[in-house]
Amino acid sequence: MYRDTAKNFWRARTKYPNYPNLLKRRLLDLNFLIDYVIDAESILDLGCGDGYLLLALREFSSIKRFYGYDLSGTMICKLRDRWGDVHGGLNAAVFDFVENNNYPDTDVIISFGSFPYVFDVKELKNIVSNINSDIFVVRSPCTMRREDEIIDKFSDDLGDNYSAVYRTVDFYVFMLSEYFVVDNVCRAYPDELESKYGTKQFFFVCKRRN
Repeated sequence: MYRDTAKNFWRARTKYPNYPNLLKRRLLDLNFLIDYVIDAESILDLGCGDGYLLLALREFSSIKRFYGYDLSGTMICKLRDRWGDVHGGLNAAVFDFVENNNYPDTDVIISFGSFPYVFDVKELKNIVSNINSDIFVVRSPCTMRREDEIIDKFSDDLGDNYSAVYRTVDFYVFMLSEYFVVDNVCRAYPDELESKYGTKQFFFVCKRRN
C-alpha cells in the first residue's frame, strides 16, 4: 500500500517539490559527488528527478554518457527539454527500478533520495545487489530514532498524499555492506538545510570489493 502511494505521488509530479533551500542542497550534492566522478566516463542516476545533477555534471566533469532513470514521465520530459538537442550522450527513460534491474554498464551509479520510497527490504536489497558499477553513491534521509519511521499522510507542503520510510544510518551501512565496501558515511547538509520533520540526510559512498 505505501509503495503504491509513493509511486503514484512521484509519477504524477509535474515539477520538483519546492523544498526550502533547494538550490543550496543541490550545490552541496554536486560538490560532494564531483570527487567521485572525476575520472568517470559514464554515470547512471537512479531516481534522477528533473536531472539537476546530470545537467551540472555535464558542465563540470568529463563524463560522456549520462543515464537518467525515474518513475515520473513528466520529470523525464523536463530533463530531456533542459538537456536540449544540441547536446548528446543522454539516455533518459521512465524506469521502475524495483521491478526492473536491467541497468546499463556505467562507471558510477548514484541514487539520491530514492530509497525511502522502496518499502520492502527485500526489494531494496535486490536493487543494491544488481548495481554493477565500481562506485555507488547513495543519499538518503535517515531517522534519528532507533527504529524506522513510516510516513503515510497528506502533506500540506506538497499538496498530495505522501508516503516514505525513513531508515536508520546503521541499517543502510549494514545493508550496503552486504554488497559493497562502504567507504564513506557523512552528513549531507547542515542542520539549517534539513527537514523540519527531524530526519537528517546522509551520503553513503560504496565501492565494489576487489
